[in-house]
Amino acid sequence: MEYVVFGVAVSCAVVAFALFHIYMGIHANLSNANVGEIYNFQYLQPKSGDHERYMVKILGVHTLTAEQIQRLNRKSYYRRNDSSFERTSHLVTGQSPDGTIRNFYAERVVNCRRPLLAGAVFKTGLANLLF
Repeated sequence: MEYVVFGVAVSCAVVAFALFHIYMGIHANLSNANVGEIYNFQYLQPKSGDHERYMVKILGVHTLTAEQIQRLNRKSYYRRNDSSFERTSHLVTGQSPDGTIRNFYAERVVNCRRPLLAGAVFKTGLANLLF
């Protein structure tokens, strides 16, 4: 009986440790991201004031110049007439566990972390169950 209780306690501790390192990890800054790294963060939506949590594998990192931002503002129809929308210079492309590819402005990211065990979760497909 004592071994069963001990086994359950150890199993719970291992699961808690793994979940902590999947969700929490090391504090990070998406502006310094490198291709292939995995980040877990909240992305602020200025139009609605909401934030959504994402876990993404970085596919590309772009630093936009002032000219590129002006060209995007002229050509893009996305929130064209919204005076509160502002593009910033750090644009990161990431892929979520379900395969969705999306761009994120690094300046709108809060609570950014680099999970230590996220690579294993992405490779095994378990990320689809957790996010």
